[in-house]
Amino acid sequence: MKMPLLRLCPTVCTLLLITACVSTPSPDAMKQVAERNRWELAHWGDRVIPSADEGQPVVLAFQEGRVTGYAGCNRYAAAVSFGPKTGQVAVSHGITTRMACEPRRMEFEAAFIKAFEASRRYRLDGESLSFHSEGGPPLEFYRRPLACQASPFAACGETQESTPSR
Repeated sequence: MKMPLLRLCPTVCTLLLITACVSTPSPDAMKQVAERNRWELAHWGDRVIPSADEGQPVVLAFQEGRVTGYAGCNRYAAAVSFGPKTGQVAVSHGITTRMACEPRRMEFEAAFIKAFEASRRYRLDGESLSFHSEGGPPLEFYRRPLACQASPFAACGETQESTPSR
């Protein structure tokens, strides 16, 4: 009887470690984490994400109930709220500047904005923040601490442990 329990222990420990890294902070804690960082789009299903090598990356910044950033071709802004329940998010219909870009980037931007505004749930997983909608793959952003964009010489060592408790 003791032998099967001993075999089960590593599996249970592994599952506990994996789930410890994934969290869904309360809306207030998520708002604090979101506002203390800049978020760069890293994954979105099988789409190719524009990167800094091709110009400016797709980024979002949150401040006082607003989200602003660069959507692939234009600047973007919308109202956003985390909650009322843990894991819920609402993004309003946003506005963009009207710059013309190559068709591929404009198509990506239109699809990105539509997917982001359809987001209904959020999830924080270590350095990754994802937004989920009913109809498509999640938008996955990696955290870029705000100190890193203020100066190339700033300390960018903020870690998960330095974010508000969940």
